[in-house]
Amino acid sequence: MSKIVTLRKAGNSRVLTVPTDLDANIGTKYEVQVLDNGNVVFTPVTHKNIFDDPEWKNYDYQKDLEENPELQPLNPVGKERFE
Repeated sequence: MSKIVTLRKAGNSRVLTVPTDLDANIGTKYEVQVLDNGNVVFTPVTHKNIFDDPEWKNYDYQKDLEENPELQPLNPVGKERFE
């Protein structure tokens, strides 16, 4: 598909209109590249959910809270007051 769009100014930004028949979802983030030949390429950004990784799916958060010394409650060392 080939469409012609016009670069416009909106506030301090430059805007390219995306035709509705392009079927792009509102809120989709794109990486923008300007190629050596002057072409501008918009590529949808895909984020990997690190919590879908099997290593994280089997991670025991409670066990880590109990065993990791950096995650243990601290005892007051000065004039701190906890109420």
